[in-house]
Amino acid sequence: MNRELNPKETVIILWFISFITMLGIGLIAPLISKYAQLLGASNFEIGIVFGSFALARTFAQIPVGYLSDRYGKKIFLLLGIFFYGFFTILYPFANSVIHLIVLRILNGISSSFINPVAGAYVATVAPRGKLGEYIGLFNSALPLGFSLGPLLGGIMARFYGIEAPFYFCGILSFISFFICLFKLKNIEIKRDGSFRYVSKLIVKYRGPLKRRFFSLEFLRDRHFRSAFIINMAYYVVNTGIIAYLVVYVSDYLGLDQVGILIASTNLTMGALQRKFGEIYDRTGGTLLICGGLLLSALGLYLLSIFPQYLTTVSPILKIFSALELVAIGGSMYLPAVNALAMKGIDIGEKGAAMGLFTTSLNIGMFLGAVVLGYLADLFGLSNMYKISSLILTAVGLYSYFSMRLFYR
Repeated sequence: MNRELNPKETVIILWFISFITMLGIGLIAPLISKYAQLLGASNFEIGIVFGSFALARTFAQIPVGYLSDRYGKKIFLLLGIFFYGFFTILYPFANSVIHLIVLRILNGISSSFINPVAGAYVATVAPRGKLGEYIGLFNSALPLGFSLGPLLGGIMARFYGIEAPFYFCGILSFISFFICLFKLKNIEIKRDGSFRYVSKLIVKYRGPLKRRFFSLEFLRDRHFRSAFIINMAYYVVNTGIIAYLVVYVSDYLGLDQVGILIASTNLTMGALQRKFGEIYDRTGGTLLICGGLLLSALGLYLLSIFPQYLTTVSPILKIFSALELVAIGGSMYLPAVNALAMKGIDIGEKGAAMGLFTTSLNIGMFLGAVVLGYLADLFGLSNMYKISSLILTAVGLYSYFSMRLFYR
């Protein structure tokens, strides 16, 4: 096979793998804070639980990205999917916060083998001029899977106990493993920068080594560097929703209702990302990135004050409206910032570059979980969301003034 045959078929297979994986992750992510709370964790300790996952991903992703460029991406996808499912099944056996942190670290390492490698795969096969569209299509699997996961997880936790979603997440991971094993082709990158599909599980790249094992040289690229900084700050703030929403609204909504809210807003993100990716290909990313950040900031502020305004409106509707603004902003922002990061990267280095770029997500999540958890203990969760809104507003303004240098 060659590049012209049908790279979109590969992206669709990767989409299904990521969708099933994210469906499993979505089952448990909103419940982690409640599960940790049942084990006696404070807000700060909940932040450590979330942050340990991100910190482990940070250390693992750069070498994984590099090695996936050297030896093929399929083997790393298989290893990551299998062990993510295996460690998730062990969560119900944790009987302390320390045990939960250890499992989160192991889950973080295994997850670093999945989405960053799959994203680099997509960036490798995307035709010239369609990078934003293909990344937008692939990225839509993440919020769509995550949208159904919390809904199913909340219902399962309510009727079958909080342990049930962890078991089901493990089962879904094993389903994704077999889809990857039997349906996904590997790619062999040639010296001239082209590629071909092959059936071998491990494919060694024989081109020149341009980067060291733990190279940070991608940060010299101005597009990559700007995208890295902006994305790190975005996920500092976004972690506040992932980690603390269940606890924040627990006086107003049940676990199943929170699942419905997260499902609907992530569905919005998944439905819109491909279209915004196409807009990026036509117009560039300045307005999409800074506009998406500012819209998300508005949603966070409304979330922080939802008990005080429009008292005749039901809490679930106000929370839904706030989260929808965050979701629409995210769907504008995510494909544009990912495409911006990959814009100037050579085809044989996209795995290493994506591994480094995704550490911006992990560092942001770690800092967000720990710092926001500390702020929540000091000032309360509503004020923590107000501070998050201010941070995202500042990031949006920074993105506008820094990126206008690239798109004149």
